[in-house]
Amino acid sequence: MRTLVSIFVLLVAAAGIYMYARPSEKPAVEVAQSSGNPVVGMVSAESAESYDVLVTFDGEVFAPEELTVKKGTRVRFLNTSSESVWPASAVHPTHSIYPEKDTQNCLGSSFDACRGLAKDEFFDFTFQHVGEWRYHDHIKAFKTGVVTVTE
Repeated sequence: MRTLVSIFVLLVAAAGIYMYARPSEKPAVEVAQSSGNPVVGMVSAESAESYDVLVTFDGEVFAPEELTVKKGTRVRFLNTSSESVWPASAVHPTHSIYPEKDTQNCLGSSFDACRGLAKDEFFDFTFQHVGEWRYHDHIKAFKTGVVTVTE
């Protein structure tokens, strides 16, 4: 019996490590920039002024972790770390809490970068719905933040 329990624990641990460490299977998505739509890109002179508020990811936390903005605010999620980060709407893994959907959805809503972002890559998102919108890093789902949108 002890052997069976040990094997079960090892299998569960191996599955957890596999799910945590495996690379994204989603294709890279470059979304054309247009007002109100999600944008994925690299930091450059052309991208410097196309957002209202900046949220950075340093490998440990999103900063700020809590943010309050007005409806229509474009928030840039910028990866400043050497780790990959995939900002997406809660709840992991469906990303379906944020109600807006569009043709670029890779999972449950348009508030989703649809892939891991490398260092100096960003995801811009314009919040059009009032409410408290929790999000996470799809790669390491315990790294979270919240954007509260007001009128």
